[in-house]
Amino acid sequence: MSTTSISRRYARALFELEQEGVAIAGPLKMAAKVAGVAEVAALLDQPEIPAAVKASVIDKAGKGLGKEVNRLVGMLCERGKASLLPEINVLFEDSLRQATRAVEAELVSATPLDKATQSKIATALSKETGLKVSVKVSEDKDILGGLIVRLGDRQIDHSLRSRLEGLKRVMVS
Repeated sequence: MSTTSISRRYARALFELEQEGVAIAGPLKMAAKVAGVAEVAALLDQPEIPAAVKASVIDKAGKGLGKEVNRLVGMLCERGKASLLPEINVLFEDSLRQATRAVEAELVSATPLDKATQSKIATALSKETGLKVSVKVSEDKDILGGLIVRLGDRQIDHSLRSRLEGLKRVMVS
């Protein structure tokens, strides 16, 4: 069985708990963050270290993860699967976004975008898709100007670089 299918089963169970009103999202994110740190990940991969010690490290570094997430961490440590916590968290967060009909769009621009511009773009994308869109912004000086929007498997490229490349292709032909 692949690790993704194992992680998906845990994520689905945690999502169901979240739907029942148990606060899972924050503590799970913290546990996944701790498990993703290189030193902790190396410790989790050591079979000679007892599961209780591994679980304790994640709990202490996560500053109290709550009863449900602590049980999950303990169980994963006992089964040698604690390294799956980051993947479980990603799948869990995907389930939450799908349930709330929310998506994240990546905006790439040559210069920093102010909050008002980010908000306008998010609103326009929300109207277009019918979903609640949040934006993650990054900068890439190589696009020269304009904007690239990545939303799911769609990409809208309004960068100056791509327009210049198109013009170059037309002129060469």
